[in-house]
Amino acid sequence: MKNRSRLGIKKCGVVLLLLAAALTAVLAPCAGARAKEPQSGRVLKVAFAQVPGFTETDKNGNRRGIVVDYLNEIAKYTGWEYEYIDTDGETMVDEFLEGRYDLMGGTYYQEGLEEYFAYPDYNTGYSKSVLLASREDDSIKAYDWKSLSGKTIGVYERAVENIRRLKVFLDSNGINCTLKTYSAEQLTDGNMYSYLENGEVDMILGNLGSDADVFRVVAEFDSQPHYIVTTPEDKEILDGLNMALGKIVDSNPHFAQERYDANIQDSSTANITLNDEEKKYVEEKKTVSVAVLKEWHPLYCRELKKDLHDGIIPDILEEIKEFSGLTFSYKYVDSYAEGLKMVENGEADLFGAFLGTDEEAAQKEMALTKPYVVLNDIIERNKSVSYPSEGLTGAVLEGRELPAEIEASEVKYYSNTAEALRAVDQGEADFYYGVSAIMEQEIQNHHFTNVVPNTLINDRNDISFAMKRPAPGQLLTIMNKAINSLSSTQKDTIANQNMISSGTGEMTIIEMIYANPLMFVVICGVVFLLIVILILVMARYRIHAVRMQNSLAKAEKENRAKGEFLSRMSHEIRTPMNAIVGLSDLTCMMDDVPETVRVNLSKIRSSSRYLLGLISDILDMSRIEQDMMTIVREPFSIGQVMNELESMMTAEAGRRELEFKLDLQIKNDRLIGDAVRLKQVLMNLISNAFKFTSAGGCIRVDVTETEASAEEAVFCFRVADNGIGISGKDQERIFESFEQVGTNYSKSQGTGLGLAISKNIVELMGGKLELKSEIGKGSEFYFTAAFPTAATEEVHDESPAVDMPKCYLRDMCILLAEDNDLNAEIAEELLEMQGASVRRARNGRDAVKMFEDSAPEEFHAILMDIQMPVMDGLEACRVIRRMKREDAAVIPVVAMTANTFKEDVDMAAEAGMDGFVTKPVDVEYLYQVLCKVVRRDRPAQPDVQ
Repeated sequence: MKNRSRLGIKKCGVVLLLLAAALTAVLAPCAGARAKEPQSGRVLKVAFAQVPGFTETDKNGNRRGIVVDYLNEIAKYTGWEYEYIDTDGETMVDEFLEGRYDLMGGTYYQEGLEEYFAYPDYNTGYSKSVLLASREDDSIKAYDWKSLSGKTIGVYERAVENIRRLKVFLDSNGINCTLKTYSAEQLTDGNMYSYLENGEVDMILGNLGSDADVFRVVAEFDSQPHYIVTTPEDKEILDGLNMALGKIVDSNPHFAQERYDANIQDSSTANITLNDEEKKYVEEKKTVSVAVLKEWHPLYCRELKKDLHDGIIPDILEEIKEFSGLTFSYKYVDSYAEGLKMVENGEADLFGAFLGTDEEAAQKEMALTKPYVVLNDIIERNKSVSYPSEGLTGAVLEGRELPAEIEASEVKYYSNTAEALRAVDQGEADFYYGVSAIMEQEIQNHHFTNVVPNTLINDRNDISFAMKRPAPGQLLTIMNKAINSLSSTQKDTIANQNMISSGTGEMTIIEMIYANPLMFVVICGVVFLLIVILILVMARYRIHAVRMQNSLAKAEKENRAKGEFLSRMSHEIRTPMNAIVGLSDLTCMMDDVPETVRVNLSKIRSSSRYLLGLISDILDMSRIEQDMMTIVREPFSIGQVMNELESMMTAEAGRRELEFKLDLQIKNDRLIGDAVRLKQVLMNLISNAFKFTSAGGCIRVDVTETEASAEEAVFCFRVADNGIGISGKDQERIFESFEQVGTNYSKSQGTGLGLAISKNIVELMGGKLELKSEIGKGSEFYFTAAFPTAATEEVHDESPAVDMPKCYLRDMCILLAEDNDLNAEIAEELLEMQGASVRRARNGRDAVKMFEDSAPEEFHAILMDIQMPVMDGLEACRVIRRMKREDAAVIPVVAMTANTFKEDVDMAAEAGMDGFVTKPVDVEYLYQVLCKVVRRDRPAQPDVQ
C-alpha cells in the first residue's frame, strides 16, 4: 500500500511511516463558528490500485475494501461522487503528486510529507503487524508468549515505527527477544524470508497478509494508522474529509474496526493447522460418512430437480476437505429423527445438521462441532389463530423439542417439515416451530394458503455437525479446526449463495402475458429502449475513444518532433561552433599574434562556451520534462571529482579576484554513482556563487561524510558565498524553470535553468537541494546524497590526462572521417601541429574503404564523425571491427561528433569506439584522448624539446 521530495516519497512506497492519529477535540469548532459545507455533487478522482483489503476489485467487477467503505460513508455527509481511476502502486504516488487524483487512500504518515499529502484529523483505522515463524518450528507456539522468549527476530531497519511498536509489544508481555536488523541491500526480493528459512532468525516482523502458505502467524499487534489524503492546496476537500470523518467517529466509534473485520481475514484462522496425530488419523480414516436428508433446502440440495446449488452442508464439507484432506460420503435418510438414529447406531459418522443446542444434543448423547452456519427459527401459524394465546397445539420435527419459552398446550411431532406445515394449513396444529429457510421452501413447493409467519419469534439457530458420544477425539478436533479456519465472510458467502429459493411455484411466459398483457408490453418497450440507449452509448464511447486515441497519437508525435528538433538543432549549432572554436584555437597557436587579437579570440571562446552551456541546459531541461533524465551507477572517486572541480574553478576564481576554498572531510573515497551529474550540480552552484559575489569575496565548498556503513556512505555538500544574498520572496521561486534573480543583467544573464536542473538531478540522487540566504550576507546551497561504496579495484581512473611532451603525436598516422570541409581542415591542422599525419575520408563508407586498403598498422587511430552521409560513423566502426585482420579489433576509434546525448555515448561504446570527443572540440582534451588510447598499443615517443 502505496509514498517523496519526489524521490524521498518514492522510496517509501504508498505505505508510509506512522504518526499518532489527531484527537477529535482538535476539530471542535470555535464558539459561534461554522465549518464551510463541502460542495455537494462534486465528482472527485480517486486513485485505485489493487491492494487486498483496502482497494480491490472482485470477480464481478465491484470495487470494495476499507477505503471504498469509508468513501461511501463520507459521501453521505458531503454529497460527493467518485470517479475511481485504476493504477498501480509503483506509479500511483507520482501520479497523485502530478495532480491526477483528488483522493488517495491507504496512506501512512511520515513526518515531513505534509507538503505533499494533506492528512485529515482522523485516520481510517490501523494496519496489523505480525510475527511470522516457520510452520516446522514446533518450539514457537502461536500466542504463547513464553515460547517466544529467547528467540531472534529479523526486522527491516527502515521500518522504524513497526520496530518501535514491536518493542512495546515485547515489553508489555514480558518477552525477551533479540532483534536482528537487515538493510535494504540484505533483503531478497524485498523480504527477509530466506533468513527465516535457513534458521538465521527464529521469527521475522512482517505485515498481515504475508505468505501464510510457508509461514505462520505467532503474534499480531496494531501497526501504524492509515489515512485518506488529498492535496495540500485543496482546502475544501480537506475540510469535507474532517467534517465527515468526525461525524463517522462520533456516530460509530467502532466503524474502523468493523470495516477492518469485514475486509481483512483474521490472521488467526490462517494459523490453524493439523498436528501429526491428526494427519495420521486423516491418512487412516480417509472417508467420513454423513447422514443427510435428500431434499433439505438450504442445507442439502444436490438431489433437488433444480440444480441451482449443492447446499450449505456440501459446500462446507468441501472446504473441510481442502483443509484436512478428509473425503465425505453421504447416506440419505427420510427424516430428521432417522438421521440422528443412524449416527446413534454407528451407521454414519456424522449427522449433517443438528437443529438444537448443546444441552439438547447432550440429552440425545450427541456431541456437536463448532457451528458452521446460523439460520433462524420461526413460528408459522394458521391464519385463523393468534400467537401467543392459550390452548394452542404446537408442531415440531421428530427428534427436536419445543423450547420452554414457546407456549403450547399440546405438542405434536412430524417426520418432516412439509407434513408439519400441512397439518398447520389444515388446522390439525395451530403453529409449527422450525427453521425459516426450510419452511419457506416447502411453502413455495406446496402453496399452503392458510399458513402465515408469526413475527414474534425469530430465534438464532447455530447449525452444527453431530456425532455420537463419546466423540472420536481426533475427528471432533479436525472438524472444529477446519470450521474455525473459515472466516465469517466465507461462512456468510456459503450461506447466502444457498439461500436461493428453488420452489416450483413459477409461471410460464404465456401465462404471464395472459395474466398482465399491459405489463408485458411495458416490459418489452423498456427492454427495447434500453437496447437503443446501449447502442447510442456504445457508439458515443467509440467516438470518444477514437478522439482520445487521436489526441494521444498527436501528443506523442509532437513530443517526438520536439525531441528530434532539439537534437538536430544541437547538432547543427555545434557543427559551425566547432569551426569558430577551432579557428580561434589555431589562430591563438600562431606566432606573432597581436595581443588585442588574442584578447578578442579569448572573448570569442568565452562566448562560445557560454552558448554551449545554454544549449546543454535547454537539452537537459527538455529531458527532465520528458522523464528521460537518468542517473548512472558507475564506480568513481569522489576525491578525484573534487580535485578536478577545484582545478577548473580555481583559475576562474582568480580571474574574478575571488577566494575559492575546498574542504574535504571524507573516509570512503570509492563510490558508485553518477560522477558527471554530481560535478554538473556543483559547477552550477559554484558558478552562481561566482556571479553574485563581488571581487574580494570568498566562496567555500565543503564536502563532509556524515554517515557510513559497510555498504553505503552519506555525504553533505555545501556551497557558500558572502555575496549579495537572495531575498525571501526570491527563494520561493529560484528553483523554478526560467527563473532568475538579481538586479544586474550582466550577472543574472542565462536561461534560468541551472538551479532547476540541479534540483532535479539531486532529487534523482535521492536528496533535496535546499537554500539558506540573507540579503547582504551571502547564500548557502546544500544537499545530502547517499552513495553505495565500491571496492578499490572497481574504480578506474577515467581521466585522459597524461604527461604530454611537445609534438607527442609525431609519426602517428590518423584516419579522419569528417564530411564537413571546414571542420576537417581545422582538425587536420590541429593534429599536424602535434606531428601527426592525417588522411581524410568524406563519409563512413570511404573510411571503411581506406582502412580496408591500408597496410596492417598503417593507421594508428581513427577519428570518426557520427552523423555522415552514405554511411554513419557507428555503422562504419562496426564494419571495421568485423574485418578479418588483426589490427581491426584493436585500432583505437574515437568519436568526434556534435551528437552529445548520453544515448550517443552509449551507442558509440556499443559500436566499439574507444573514446568520445564532443564538438566544439576542446583541443587539449582531444590531444589527451588520442595520447591515451594510442599509448595502449604504441610505445611512448621520446620527449622532443
